[in-house]
Amino acid sequence: MKMDLSNYPKERILNDGRKVTIRTNDPTTDEPELVRFMKSLPEEERVYFRDDVTDPEVIRKWVHESDPLRTVPLLGVTEEGRIVANWTMHRLEHGWTRHNVFIRGIVDPEWRQQGLAIFIVHELLKIATDLDVERVVIELVRPQETLLRRYLDIGFEIDATLKNWVKDFQDHYHDLIIISMKLEPAWKKMEAMILDYGTHGG
Repeated sequence: MKMDLSNYPKERILNDGRKVTIRTNDPTTDEPELVRFMKSLPEEERVYFRDDVTDPEVIRKWVHESDPLRTVPLLGVTEEGRIVANWTMHRLEHGWTRHNVFIRGIVDPEWRQQGLAIFIVHELLKIATDLDVERVVIELVRPQETLLRRYLDIGFEIDATLKNWVKDFQDHYHDLIIISMKLEPAWKKMEAMILDYGTHGG
């Protein structure tokens, strides 16, 4: 089943008043800016990705070779054209995990705590509702404790903790934490979080 992305781009006013456009990636223009964004991330946070995101070839494959039937990329882009968030939703069309979607992503440190990540994840879950999806799965690395607590607070549960499962590019080991939640309650919880952010900031 093809994913419907006809509603994008969308504009979002963050809690501090800055405006961000949420859109899918554009293979004709986004590659250099995505390379810049990934290289700008703190070195200790690059462990959150499976690939070496400082390698331009990795970014090229992300932009040009992703399968539109299995992967949805959503970017957060400023009015000046800078990418400040990169999130993806992955699913399998066949096999024993075809009822799950996996979500991964990151926001520029200067643009965090403004509701941007919550809004993008919410958008990805809305896309997932049109598919034959039952559960959303998120993989976190042990240093992502703040994000882990936020997801646990809205009802995600830890399914597994794999000790020293991740080896970063400096040869340091980290635990991989797998959390999940049924899609419908996750979608509603994210909706509530967006409303809460809009009312109280954060």
